[in-house]
Amino acid sequence: MSGVSDRVERFAPIFVIIAAALWGIDGIALRPSLYSLPVPLVVFVESALIALLLSPIFWQRRKEILALKSRDWLAFLAVAVFGGAIGTMAITRALFNVNFVNLSIVVLIQKLQPVVAIFLAAVLLKEKPPKSFLVWAFLAMLGAYVMTFGTHLPNLATGDKTLEAVIFAMLAVFGFAASTVFSKRALHNISFVSATYLRFALTALVMSVIAIGAGYITQISDIQP
Repeated sequence: MSGVSDRVERFAPIFVIIAAALWGIDGIALRPSLYSLPVPLVVFVESALIALLLSPIFWQRRKEILALKSRDWLAFLAVAVFGGAIGTMAITRALFNVNFVNLSIVVLIQKLQPVVAIFLAAVLLKEKPPKSFLVWAFLAMLGAYVMTFGTHLPNLATGDKTLEAVIFAMLAVFGFAASTVFSKRALHNISFVSATYLRFALTALVMSVIAIGAGYITQISDIQP
């Protein structure tokens, strides 16, 4: 088991890089084509499609999934609400507000996510970050700022929805960071494969309630292949 664990740990950074690259492709190449649709509908459709594609996992691992305790389900529900629903809707709305053109501010704010995640882990999971955390967090954010804006101040006057995009980007940071923290609890009694399916399945369920309640579900016919 230790050999398998060591291999997984060795390749973990590569998996993170691949995930980040795919997320970037989604935000730049795919999501802009859905600009005319309501944000909740976009998030519902993408979550439902992914859950459908991953549905064979449920059948293969149904015993593992059905054996989860109530606290496990609550943790997964929190992951779906904060990351799948709030975080994804917020970042989608932020990108829509800047028309996928002025991305620098949204990108910079997203770099706050690891800092917020570590802070929430300290509060919710009672984890103690090292004393050097604040120093490295400051240096990381300073570097991110310089890479994004250089030595100039951020321009919030590029459009009437730029400030709104900033607010939604901050909300997305909190949502994704909280989801990361709850994911650690959710993975206590289940494999990451089953957890991935549950994340999207529960998100699709949450978003279906939102889309139906807001009356957006009828616009699903407007989606073009």
